[in-house]
Amino acid sequence: MPCESNMIHIMKTATVRELRTAFPKVESWLAEGELVIITKAGKPVAQLCPPPSPGKLDFAARFGPDARRSVSAQAIDAVGLLSEERGE
Repeated sequence: MPCESNMIHIMKTATVRELRTAFPKVESWLAEGELVIITKAGKPVAQLCPPPSPGKLDFAARFGPDARRSVSAQAIDAVGLLSEERGE
C-alpha cells in the first residue's frame, strides 16, 4: 500500500501593528519568498508578496520567433501611414 502524505504550507500572517513595529521580521519573510497576509482585528486586509525575481523580461521569446518581426512590420506600416497623411 503506497504511503500518502500531505504537505501543509502555513501562510505567514502579521497584524497591522506588527507591520509597523516589527517590519524587519516581515521583510525577512518576504526575502525568503513567503506570502504574508496582513490582518486587522483578526480579518485579512492585505496581502504582501515578494517582488518578482530580477532579470530582464524577453517579451519576444514569450510570443514566439515572429513577434519581433511582426511588431517591427507594424511600426513601419504606421510610419508609412503617417507619412501618407502628411503628404510626405
